[in-house]
Amino acid sequence: MRKSTALKAASQFFSLLLCLILLPAAFAQPEELNGTATYENGTYESNIVSGLEEIYGNYTVHDINPSYYSVYLMPGENETFNVSFRNEGNENLDIAPKVVAPADDYYYDVVNESWITILPENVTVSPGVEQNFTIEVSVPEDTETGDYEAQIAFTNDTYPEEYDTPVYIQESAEGSDDSLSAEGYSDPMYVNAMYLCVSVPVRPKLELQTSYISDTIEPGKEYVYAVKIKNVAGKDVTIDPKVTKYEVYDYSFEEPAFSDDTIEISAPSTIKAGEIANMTIRVPVPENASGSYDAYIEMNADGKENDGSVPQISLSFTVDKQPTTPYVRTFNTTTTDPIMLEVSAETSGQDDSVRISPEIEKPSFEINLKCNSSPVNLTLVKTSESGAVYSQGYIFPVWATEDSSSYQSDSREYTETYRAVGAIGTWELTILPKNTNSFDYSITVGESK
Repeated sequence: MRKSTALKAASQFFSLLLCLILLPAAFAQPEELNGTATYENGTYESNIVSGLEEIYGNYTVHDINPSYYSVYLMPGENETFNVSFRNEGNENLDIAPKVVAPADDYYYDVVNESWITILPENVTVSPGVEQNFTIEVSVPEDTETGDYEAQIAFTNDTYPEEYDTPVYIQESAEGSDDSLSAEGYSDPMYVNAMYLCVSVPVRPKLELQTSYISDTIEPGKEYVYAVKIKNVAGKDVTIDPKVTKYEVYDYSFEEPAFSDDTIEISAPSTIKAGEIANMTIRVPVPENASGSYDAYIEMNADGKENDGSVPQISLSFTVDKQPTTPYVRTFNTTTTDPIMLEVSAETSGQDDSVRISPEIEKPSFEINLKCNSSPVNLTLVKTSESGAVYSQGYIFPVWATEDSSSYQSDSREYTETYRAVGAIGTWELTILPKNTNSFDYSITVGESK
């Protein structure tokens, strides 16, 4: 293969790789750039083909911090941040920062320069001096949702049009052709510029009390859940909630516990501006149901496809009968020290606020103990309850809380502790849980210290 062909292939490969990983050329660090970059402490020589300095030119790289900044603003909002520029050259520089289009603006819209205010507008910076600039980003009220990008150039130095990804080669073979082929960019690439990204999200229409309903349910019972919906759009919004399946391939090949039409949803067709409405979800679980069910509720606001302005409610149900036979655990002892048993189960605080019926009952346990096949008396030493508590608004939004409490509970744990007289032999412990599908236990031989 001729050397020129190899170089061209290498150049095209690196260009393609750069595009695939969506890495803007503006992010390139000095050591990734072709040519000769002059710094205060000397000259940085890139390890590229001898003579490329004539192609790519010489330039001074100044220190800009930060080199990248992103903001997340709603239409009508603004944000201010600071950028420092250090003159790394040997001469005074007249700096007048300007907003310019990125060289590779293929993926996002370009920030309109009217959104950006830079102060000071122009200033002279001496060698080795750091100058701070204040940059304000203001997004107009009528801005469309999307991602916008721009460069803020502090000097007019640009890379040549034929600037491309670096090509590193070994010493040329005698008689080979080392000519380079590179594709340029549609807009100039500024050497001393920072990259700015402005994300403008869609303005929300609705807020929901919760984004998910997750519960363990029993066959033959009907479960009712209520979720509050708030209209934050500033105008009336119509809704038509529907159960929708996730568009993913299920590798388990398991059938859902029940069909989509099992779930019944009732809600007002119109929610007025600022109004808080209730949506009721009924799940009459079939007698023969088993397994799990996963889907989500799409609100279908204003009869339009969801553009991100309306949240969804994830549904996750596990159908599980309460056990009728106890869990059995056997163990041996070699001393007559007393036996301490501890059993605990945890419940979710979210279920208490969203599930209307059946009422959630706290977990309990039917515990029996035998030693050498003979029943042993158990003494209930203590019961305890613990939980995680947060200030109002951490779990559910404040507007969704009916009572005047300033706190919300995320979970609760119930624990029962028993004591039995010890003996040498083989023991059998049985635990039958109620109102829970999981529990923890511990067996301690001897008095705990």
